[in-house]
Amino acid sequence: MIPIKKDNSLTGSIFIKNNLNTSIPVREKNILDNFLNGNIPDFLRKFVSIYITEGENSIIYQVMPDVLSIGEDDDYVRMPMNPLTAKKIANLYNCTLPTKKMCDQIWDKAVIKLEPEPKGPPYDNSMLATSTFANHNRLIEKQKGNKPLDKLITGHKKDIVIDKKLLSKKDRVGIYGWFHKNNGKPIQGPNTNCSSHHTFYLDYSHSARLISQDVLYNGIIMNFFDVLNDKDICNIISDQGPFDASKIYTI
Repeated sequence: MIPIKKDNSLTGSIFIKNNLNTSIPVREKNILDNFLNGNIPDFLRKFVSIYITEGENSIIYQVMPDVLSIGEDDDYVRMPMNPLTAKKIANLYNCTLPTKKMCDQIWDKAVIKLEPEPKGPPYDNSMLATSTFANHNRLIEKQKGNKPLDKLITGHKKDIVIDKKLLSKKDRVGIYGWFHKNNGKPIQGPNTNCSSHHTFYLDYSHSARLISQDVLYNGIIMNFFDVLNDKDICNIISDQGPFDASKIYTI
């Protein structure tokens, strides 16, 4: 479950200010510590139900309305992180990261669909800078406007995903998404070889959207990982067949 936020938790803007000049490893630790201490805006604690049917089968899973963010409802920052950090947070929160198929389902069901806001060149270390995280968050907020916080939103970030190929490429990261608002086509297609970036890589465009491990399959409570690893029922959330996602991002 998500820990109760501490009274002295940082707002998003203060977190950014405190980490403008820290090294990436120190910032990553600070990100993890904030999430381990429950420092997320309240609206992220109210998961949204996704209802999917395929043939005679159905699944309902619960997803955060937005990606992992640090701060308060009126002062938060969507926080990029590497997948190892994201997995630790997901485990603590009894959650998981999505599959590619689930990302497509979430886009289809989203109430708020934004257009991607790429930073553009130069494609260098500035993509990893804390200031770039903040700038990108401001662009998203400007486009989002005053739309409700608790409605499912997509299109604004790429998702860190779980992918079957990562079982044999344990030192890589899977990224997918950044859907165009009008046609649902992703800028970042599935990196099918999961070979482009190491597990310690992150940049401003990445995000971690969490999904509860407790799902309803045909009205029966099941664990997400059990559904995904069952050859007879996994196809409702996977286009790669069954695989044991609990072993991904564990190095």
